[in-house]
Amino acid sequence: MQLLFTILLVIHIAGGFTGLISGTLAASVKKGSRLHNFAGKWFFVGMLTASLAALVLSNLPGHHNMFLFSVGGFTLYMICSGYRFIFLNRQLKHKPVSFSFPDYSIFLFGLCFSLFLIGIGISSLFQKDSFGIVPGVFGMICIRFVYLDYVMLFRNTEMKKIWLPNHITRMMGALIASYTAFLVVNIHFQPTWVIWLLPTVAGTVFIYYFRKKYSKS
Repeated sequence: MQLLFTILLVIHIAGGFTGLISGTLAASVKKGSRLHNFAGKWFFVGMLTASLAALVLSNLPGHHNMFLFSVGGFTLYMICSGYRFIFLNRQLKHKPVSFSFPDYSIFLFGLCFSLFLIGIGISSLFQKDSFGIVPGVFGMICIRFVYLDYVMLFRNTEMKKIWLPNHITRMMGALIASYTAFLVVNIHFQPTWVIWLLPTVAGTVFIYYFRKKYSKS
């Protein structure tokens, strides 16, 4: 079991490091450029690997870790839903968008996970644990995007208008999660929820900037 833990930990760190570097590069260059697309693909692969490894690691006997589980699940939902919008937009160029199993699976996963995070947050706060703020905030962010997924899937929203803002926000959300994990592991500060939420606050400013910039174009 210890060997499995070590292997998964190495995979998780390698994926997270790849995602952190490539995601920062993708966010720094012109959107739609070759470099952006190249870095974006590596960001998706890196964060997908890191988040899946985190979900397994956090549930191994003797290694239960709510920190890993929360960030892993949040990242998995954001990265998959954000990357999926690229596929849906490309599909739109050839035929009307039709949703399939991956779209509904991502929606259901996001719904279940967001409710789980909100439940954990409320439970922790009732026990006077201020750290409950963290899963609560992540859960509320997550369920907001789940609602947007619901609108997209069941209310015939025009894909052409929504794909780019959703892609930007969700991929940036996954990048924020990777910075959050990096800071939490390497910086020790009390109260801990400040370090957890600081990247979210800073990242929201960048999300607003990119959405406004590319919505105009």
